Amino acid sequence: MELKEALEIFIRDLEEARFYDAHEDMEKYWHTIRKTDHPLKNLCKGFINGATAFELIRLERYAAAKRVWQTHEKYLCLLEEGIEEYTLFSKANNILLTLRDKHKDILFNTL
Repeated sequence: MELKEALEIFIRDLEEARFYDAHEDMEKYWHTIRKTDHPLKNLCKGFINGATAFELIRLERYAAAKRVWQTHEKYLCLLEEGIEEYTLFSKANNILLTLRDKHKDILFNTL
């Protein structure tokens, strides 16, 4: 699987609120690059954590959701114009930001 396909599947999963699947589907790609020097491996890891945060919210595991969301934010600095598949990463990020805004009381308040 290539990065473009992984991101397209990830976006579809997010749009359908299938956060566990989004995590699993992006992780399949990430496992192919995680032990390499691929410049986007940490960005992919951050997006996996972004999806995971919303699955944890669904499961009412709010403290865990907050922790993994912070990991997503930690790697967002790697989302820069010019990277491979920037447009798809940006689309996925916009979905995650919309979800963040919907759940900001959970993600940003002390639990």
